[in-house]
Amino acid sequence: MLKVQKNYGYQRKAEEDMTTNHNKKSIRKEIYVTAFMFLIFFAGMIAYFVRFLVVDADSFIYNSYNSRFSVFADDVERGSIYTADGRAIAKTTKNEEGNEVRVYPDERLFSHAVGYVDHGMAGLEANYSFDLLKSHITLSDQINNSLTGQKSMGDSLYTTLDYETQKAAYDGLGMFDGAVIAIDPDTGKIISMVSKPDYNPNTIDKYWDDINDTEKGDSALLNRATNGSYPPGSTFKIVTTLAYLRDGNSPSDFFYKCSGKFDVDDYTIHCSGNKSHGQEDLLTAFSNSCNSAYASMGVEIDREKFQSTAEDLLFNDTLPTLISGTKASKFAINSDTKESIVAQTAIGQGRTTVSPLHMCMLVSAIANNGQLMEPYIADRIISDDGKVVSETEPVSYGSIITASEANLLNQYMEAVVTDGTAEKVDFGDLKVYGKTGTAEYTENKKITHSWFVGYAKDENGKKLAVAVIMEGAGYGSKYAAPLAASVFKAYFEK
Repeated sequence: MLKVQKNYGYQRKAEEDMTTNHNKKSIRKEIYVTAFMFLIFFAGMIAYFVRFLVVDADSFIYNSYNSRFSVFADDVERGSIYTADGRAIAKTTKNEEGNEVRVYPDERLFSHAVGYVDHGMAGLEANYSFDLLKSHITLSDQINNSLTGQKSMGDSLYTTLDYETQKAAYDGLGMFDGAVIAIDPDTGKIISMVSKPDYNPNTIDKYWDDINDTEKGDSALLNRATNGSYPPGSTFKIVTTLAYLRDGNSPSDFFYKCSGKFDVDDYTIHCSGNKSHGQEDLLTAFSNSCNSAYASMGVEIDREKFQSTAEDLLFNDTLPTLISGTKASKFAINSDTKESIVAQTAIGQGRTTVSPLHMCMLVSAIANNGQLMEPYIADRIISDDGKVVSETEPVSYGSIITASEANLLNQYMEAVVTDGTAEKVDFGDLKVYGKTGTAEYTENKKITHSWFVGYAKDENGKKLAVAVIMEGAGYGSKYAAPLAASVFKAYFEK
């Protein structure tokens, strides 16, 4: 009997040991699961923190409604903004009541580039607000100002903008809506940026409701130079020419007899004024801006090659630039796209849209032997006592076309000015390379946008690339090209 009880005791002890071991394993498993969950959570937090630092920090810091701006403004007077040639285009002063006010001496002239500080912020005022509200004067001066209750003077921003070039672009647009943008191809510096309709940043608070009235449809707050979305018209023939060559053709392969129109599917494409250009090669088709020839060319180009060429030239992609919030250009054809749409696309109509900035970047690369320099408008930050706080260095995006392609396009764009659609434009003694464009944008094909894109260089090799669009103005050769000529002259003759 005692032996049976003893065996039962051993059995119960073994069962208890097994239960204990099982409980230990369960606890250990729960610990592992909990630790793993914490590890995943911690890794997620690290990933978010890294993304915030690398990607999202600037958009948070420079958000125009960030309350920390007011904290900086309590101790620092907002710095000024200058043109490259030293003219103040935004500064802080005091009104009759002794309150600080932001003043824009040239009113509308730099409105979209510089922006404003009322009702949120825009332009350079927004993107460099923290820089303008920092002070890098000597520490002793900052301490002295703090002790005496005075504000320290904020750092100033010097832009790449040239005053006379900006004025020529602004005056040249006149009463037309549209945009002008000019870039130094060798550095990416933006020399001029104009958009109309515009606004007076000095009175934006007073007229905010009217300026911001979206039902009016004129979008005065929209910077058309960087965010405009337009059919490119014949300026797109630059892209079509490259696609034709990249599809395995040489310039000598192309011959076309123009009768003034080209029929495809149930659609007819006409040359400007229904003009018959007769027998053309690739050079004359380009310089004459022959719609029939390029529509014929477009339907023969391999669709994938056409698409890849456009995307190599930054269509359907974010533009590489330090300017925030730029508009991506659109290009879309595929194997199912009707030939009539492809033909329209080849002459810059159809579903293709571009921004003036993009077109200016494209001709900048052509001017720079195929290499694209990333555009920028903020040149350097200077403290109130003259120290350079930071300076923007030119950055190369790389080559978007080959040197041989750039050389060929230079020849073709030169022919536009010497023998083609821009032949009658007075560019003075400058050597100019360009492409005109007349873009339909309504069912009434008599109302068209006026385009010119191209660049000029002087005898010393100094260059300036320009893109001009004048909404509803008409022929590019009659309106946009002469405006570009006035911009070139203002820049080179100063």
